[in-house]
Amino acid sequence: MSKAQIAIISASTRKHRLSHRVSLHLKQHLSGIGYQTSLVDLNEFKIPLFEETIDKLDEPNDGLNEINKIISQADAIIFISPEYNGSYTSALKNLVDHYPKSVFHRKPIGAVSVTTGALGGMRCAMQLHDLSTALYGLTLPQALLVPQVHKKFDIDGTLIDETFIKNIELFLNDFLWLTDLTVGQRNSFTL
Repeated sequence: MSKAQIAIISASTRKHRLSHRVSLHLKQHLSGIGYQTSLVDLNEFKIPLFEETIDKLDEPNDGLNEINKIISQADAIIFISPEYNGSYTSALKNLVDHYPKSVFHRKPIGAVSVTTGALGGMRCAMQLHDLSTALYGLTLPQALLVPQVHKKFDIDGTLIDETFIKNIELFLNDFLWLTDLTVGQRNSFTL
């Protein structure tokens, strides 16, 4: 049996962003243990401001179509966002608003919050949990908080603080357990 497909959403569009380092690391890590991963880098896709969900647009832009394919085929999703003013990026909110909830329904969604400060973005992680619930995803209670990201990962996503691997593994153990448990089960139950 092949392993699950996981979509990683890198939600920062800033120049010199640091949170993308975590996205690169998780993609490498998950691919290294046999999971099929797709990295959706919101800095590369020029997503228009939300006007209507993709299924109601006459001509959705190519980026929206490509991301729709990735998210629709994914068995699980990881949102990775820096904490901005106590929440996640507006680029992530703009992205998810373009898709109907059916794209996220019953899919495990993991929250990763990234900061240069000492706390790792707890408020962002809580907001990501609320977003996941609103999308009808299976909200993973465990979040990965990444404080002082510039001391944890280099520009290529290589872990430079080996002690942080414990945090990554705690998060991924629960995320992958839930993902593997639900693969193929999304539409198997109805009353």
